[in-house]
Amino acid sequence: MGADGRNSVVRDCADLKVENVGASMDSVQVRLSKHPDDPKLFLYSDRGKTIVTIDRGDYWHCGFAVPKGTAEKMRARGIKDLRASIVEVAPFLRDRVTELRDWSDVKLLTVRADRLRKWYRLGLLCIGDAAHAMSPVGGVGINLAIQDSVAAASSLAEPLRKGTVSSDHLAKIQRRRSFPTSLTQHMQAIIQKQVWRGLDKPQAARPPWALRQLERTTLPCRMRTRFIAVGFPPRAREDPRRLQMKDCPVLCSMIRRCICNYAPQGAISG
Repeated sequence: MGADGRNSVVRDCADLKVENVGASMDSVQVRLSKHPDDPKLFLYSDRGKTIVTIDRGDYWHCGFAVPKGTAEKMRARGIKDLRASIVEVAPFLRDRVTELRDWSDVKLLTVRADRLRKWYRLGLLCIGDAAHAMSPVGGVGINLAIQDSVAAASSLAEPLRKGTVSSDHLAKIQRRRSFPTSLTQHMQAIIQKQVWRGLDKPQAARPPWALRQLERTTLPCRMRTRFIAVGFPPRAREDPRRLQMKDCPVLCSMIRRCICNYAPQGAISG
C-alpha cells in the first residue's frame, strides 16, 4: 500500500507515471488562536495578499499565500514583516499575531498538485497524496485520503482474506475515486487562479464576486462547508458503516498511514 504522501518513495520505485496539474504558489502555514467574536469568513484577499483561515475548533489554521519560490525572501525580511502582512489582509488577527514568536512557528508548504495516471500495479495500490497531491485550497487533502482508505478497505478486505486480489479490484478502486479527486482538483485550480492572480500586486483588490457570495451567503457557504467536509457526490463519500467489524483492522491501518502524512511527528499515538 502506497500511502507515504506527496513525496512518495513507493510510487517512484514502482515507476508510476505522474501527471502534473499545476501549482502557481506556495503557502506559509501558521496556527493562531480563535476568539468567539471572530468573523466567519474563509478567505481574505486584498492588495496582493491572500490568507485562508480554516476553523479547527479552538484555533485558526491559516495559510498565507506567496508566489512560488519567494518564501526565502519573506523569511529574510523577518517574522515582523510576516505578522504585518497577515494583519494587513486580516485585521481581526492583530491582537494575536505575536503568537508567532519566530520562524519555528511557521511551516512552508511547497504546493504541488498532481495525480497518477494509474494508481496501481499488481500487488500495489497508491492512495491519498501518494496517488493525488492536492492543493491546500480548502484543506481537503486529508479528507480525500481518508475517503480513499475507506473505499480501498471496503473493496479489498474480502479479497485480501481470500488471497484473490487482482488488478481488476485495484482498477475498480481507482475508477471509484478518480472522479471526486479530479473534480476537486479542478475546483481548486479555478479558485486558485481567481484568487492568487493578484499576488504581490500592491493595488487594492477584492476577491471575485462569486467568491464573495460563497463566503457571505448562507446557502453557498453551506455548500462550501459540505464540499470541504465530505467531498463531491455521488461517490465522493464512503460510508464506513458499510464495513463489518472484521474489516476494521484493514481500514484502521490504511487511515493511520494517510493521517500520519498530515500530522506533526509524534502527534499520533495508539
